[in-house]
Amino acid sequence: MKTCIALLSVLITGIGFSQQKDSLNTKNPRFIVKMTHGMANSVEFDFTRSQWDKMTPGFDIPDSLTTSFNGVDINDNNYSTSANQYYMFSFSLINGAAKQPGRKFLATTTFHLGYGPELRAEKRWYHENRQIIDTLTSSQNGQEYYVYGNRNQTIAKRYTSRSIVFGIGQHIATNPARLFQFETGFDLLCMMSILSETRASYLDSYQVEGIAENGPGFGYPQPVLNEARGETFSNKLIPGVIMRVPLEMSFKLSRKSPVASRMRIGAELNPGLATVFTGGLITTNFNMTGGMNFRFAF
Repeated sequence: MKTCIALLSVLITGIGFSQQKDSLNTKNPRFIVKMTHGMANSVEFDFTRSQWDKMTPGFDIPDSLTTSFNGVDINDNNYSTSANQYYMFSFSLINGAAKQPGRKFLATTTFHLGYGPELRAEKRWYHENRQIIDTLTSSQNGQEYYVYGNRNQTIAKRYTSRSIVFGIGQHIATNPARLFQFETGFDLLCMMSILSETRASYLDSYQVEGIAENGPGFGYPQPVLNEARGETFSNKLIPGVIMRVPLEMSFKLSRKSPVASRMRIGAELNPGLATVFTGGLITTNFNMTGGMNFRFAF
């Protein structure tokens, strides 16, 4: 909301200046500033087992949860799609500004600084040990019923953080003198996590199965075991890089006003690849950011 209000203030101020025929420098623009506000999907990655243990002391993963022994073991990543707010400030140098008139394309070297996507890693270690502990016989038909004891042990860990991104790009756009303009290129952004934390939880439960309510064996004694605990830890910063191809369509606010003609409002999508470095592991996956932007050439 603050971003929208700021953009609106700049827009109203610029239009007011144009109506008053402010004496703006008529030379060809040499620079472009752009502010973007939108959404970004989470950057998903993973740690090695030893890294997870080091980040969450007291929640080490026992061998019983990583090797099969009289039961079923699950070692999986529990990723789910999510999106979060994304902000970016960009400053561009117009290449060959003095030769701009008559050119069909506009080339720029762009520097970026922004509040980027969420970084997230999730993992769960699970072990189930299900055994027959008793056999019950129906007094009515003599049918046998098995009673099972089922012990479940689960350790779940989740790392989350936001990120600061900064980098450089080379962009090319269609003729800036036209009302509508398309822009693309290539950006290389460095990414650093901030406000990071890891949540670890442990659950150890035991329940008796195979006994129907009011059926044979109703009232069978059941041992009570339901241990649960959790803790949150602050963790070190995680670095990464984003390689992306910007795709943008924008339109200028005026054809004649000396000020508003240098302003543009656009929509952008930035598909790319995000790579995260965690020391013992390198994870790369698809990343997408997108939103609305406001730019001014001067």
